[in-house]
Amino acid sequence: MTPAFRFLLVAAHFVCPLLFFTNLTRNPYVTQIALLNIIMALAAALYVARGAVSRTELRPPRTPLDGPWAAVAALSLLSWTVAYFGHAAFFRPAIVAEGSRNGMFLLLNAMVPFYLSACLPWDDGGPEGVDLGWWSFATLAWGLLWLMYPALRGAPSASAAPWAQLWDPYGGALWVAGLAAFAWLCRRGRAGDFLHLALAVGFLASVYGVCQYFNHEFIWPTALNPYGGRSVSSFGNPNFLSSYNVVLLPIAAALFVEARTSARRLCYGAVFLALEAALLCSMTRSSWAGAALGLGLLALSPGLRGAAARAARPCGLLGAAAAAMLLLWPESSISTGYTPSVLGRLAEVSQAAKADAAYSPWHQRVLIWTCAWLMGAENPLTGQGYGLFELFYPFYQGPLLGAVEALRHLRTHANNAHNELLETWAQTGILGLGALLWTWTVFAAAAWRWIRSRGKASAAWFGAAAGCAGMLADNLFNVSVHFAVPGFMFWWAAGLAMGVPAREEGLRRRIAPAAARGLAAAAALAAVGLSWQWVRVWNREVRYFAGFKLLRQGDLPRAVKELEASRAWGPNEVNAVYELGNAYARSERYPDADRAYGEALRANAGYDEIYFNIAAVKSSRLGQVDAALDYFRVAAWINPMSAEAYNSMSAILLQDPRRRGGEAREVLERAVRMFPRSARHWHNLGYLNAVEKRWPQAIAAYTRALVEAPDMAASEAGLSAAVAAGRAPRPAILDALAELRGLEARLGRNDLSQASLDIALRLAQRFPEMSKARFLAGTLLLVRNRPAEAAAHLEWVVAREPRHVSALTHLAHALIATGNAKAAARYLHQALAADPGNAAAKEGLRILGVK
Repeated sequence: MTPAFRFLLVAAHFVCPLLFFTNLTRNPYVTQIALLNIIMALAAALYVARGAVSRTELRPPRTPLDGPWAAVAALSLLSWTVAYFGHAAFFRPAIVAEGSRNGMFLLLNAMVPFYLSACLPWDDGGPEGVDLGWWSFATLAWGLLWLMYPALRGAPSASAAPWAQLWDPYGGALWVAGLAAFAWLCRRGRAGDFLHLALAVGFLASVYGVCQYFNHEFIWPTALNPYGGRSVSSFGNPNFLSSYNVVLLPIAAALFVEARTSARRLCYGAVFLALEAALLCSMTRSSWAGAALGLGLLALSPGLRGAAARAARPCGLLGAAAAAMLLLWPESSISTGYTPSVLGRLAEVSQAAKADAAYSPWHQRVLIWTCAWLMGAENPLTGQGYGLFELFYPFYQGPLLGAVEALRHLRTHANNAHNELLETWAQTGILGLGALLWTWTVFAAAAWRWIRSRGKASAAWFGAAAGCAGMLADNLFNVSVHFAVPGFMFWWAAGLAMGVPAREEGLRRRIAPAAARGLAAAAALAAVGLSWQWVRVWNREVRYFAGFKLLRQGDLPRAVKELEASRAWGPNEVNAVYELGNAYARSERYPDADRAYGEALRANAGYDEIYFNIAAVKSSRLGQVDAALDYFRVAAWINPMSAEAYNSMSAILLQDPRRRGGEAREVLERAVRMFPRSARHWHNLGYLNAVEKRWPQAIAAYTRALVEAPDMAASEAGLSAAVAAGRAPRPAILDALAELRGLEARLGRNDLSQASLDIALRLAQRFPEMSKARFLAGTLLLVRNRPAEAAAHLEWVVAREPRHVSALTHLAHALIATGNAKAAARYLHQALAADPGNAAAKEGLRILGVK
């Protein structure tokens, strides 16, 4: 192993999981992803180059997964090719973009780590072959030195240049020192060295995550809590931290059991408990299940069972500490957001099973799984195409949301299926699912065969195999295997597990020097090309985020400049180019906006907002009405919950109701089904019915519009005209509107008498769906000192209009009067969230003595 190759592996394990920026790129994982992919490309090229430089045979091991890997690669390419030629030409640029992005992940985040780790020697001198003293010193010293970072960091730079945000003298010195120390500790390049490096990194990331959980942030100026009380550490997402630890926990446990001295057990025990603590802080239940499975599988090892029996007391103490931590782990100290305890998080499942309401963590997955099933069922043999789940998912979700009201609040833009089996089925069909099952059947069989034939396997090896099983179980509900750092750790552990049987059984390839030189040249070219690609991606994302922030600040000229620079770096990414289109549109450069939105669709054609914005620009600014309608139709298909799409489509269609009346009716009937409280949709439907002389339907639609919006004069005029034209009896709503105006005139004169209350109650009784009548009735009941009755009306209004500030404050006062101060405070906080300057809400909280 060359020093350069070894250094790259150290950097991959040490830097990528821990290096994290919050204000550099909008996607906080980009720096980790780019760096990891560059390192993997260069490391693979260096490994292959050994044969060319030394002019000897290149002898990488044959692993039991070679056949399954070949099948996965071939079937992924096949399914993608079928998708490319099977879909309309419109989708093909996006198919290329998404397929190449995910294909690169398969190569650099899965296959390369697997085979590089499979090549590492396991000769670690037995259980005592790693000097834990130096490992412990380096890990603790490096971590503790970061405690001084807030005091010793450089002054914040006023420059927006990426380098100014990246570089800090003290932080840079710590990274250099850490790389040097851990490179020295891994100088022999053994599998065990890199596993200990991963454990050290896991320990550091876990301790940092626990600090975050208890609201102690010592790196960044403000606390990082994008997921409430769920820790993200340096991973940016609690699910990524948890999966990384799922892989490492069985390794730490196995090494603890195998350790022969108290000092070594203390080190491994501390790592194990830190990993468990961070796992609990993540609140990721699928990872808890995966960790339990991985730890349980350790019992299959005869060697570990024997070692545990010989060290019953320390193993019992560690088990007791782990159990106590699980049972007694407190809620997060973060005061905002979602902060359950571990037991509370588990109790949610049983509570949700008994409740009638949807439980988002479960039912949203059911929605995603249903779409995944439908995607695969449409083409059972090869699926929708490898890497194309995110691209096509929205087109399957839309019709489900339109048909099932209970699912509508669960709408999401799913990157992955949250179930590895269904993701494979959706993308690569039966063939891909068969290859997946073959892969892990061979993995399990090879591991079991080696255990049984040897009688005793290395503790670290068995821990790596068990960690892989745990993360596979985790990803029956999670997506972490598809993200850079946890995915890298998973495949690294899988390669270690499969590399041992290969070497022990003498399974090695022999590549002749001439072929090795050709392969090395190809690998070098590929490494340069892939590295440059990731340099471009990183610069694109940095410029995109700079432009994104400037656009939000209203600095359009500079935003356009940064976003154009982002596009120039390329390759096009949907969010970056979409924001460029927004910047052009706000700058009134409408042809440029139209082109930019089109480029965004060529990057990923699965976003309804892009179709909507193209349609808006084409219809209102470029005069391309017919083309705009096509884009509005797609936007409404993907997102049937877009009121704006229905409004815009109906406005165009109603310009020529005789030619487009049929489609207009279909759109409006769908709109009132999706938005039954939208007065505008009911008004437009009434207008269409009136144009077509369907007078009873027009009267009904106008009436519903006036119930929802009694002040809509156009609907009242339309209703009166429809009644006259259809010679229909005078609707009760017209008399109610006259009575409502009379009541408003009384209130304008400050007439809060019983007579005014009687009018409001009569209106609320005749039209119980009229929010305005219910609000006035509730308010007058409160004034007349009837708070319990007032609360009933006002609660109904607030349930329909959660941002009705006056209803919220009046309801709070009614609840205060009935002695329900806790509920009153909740509604006052809700009022302040809708209107932060509301004096009545602030006064109510002051009276309650609540902040």
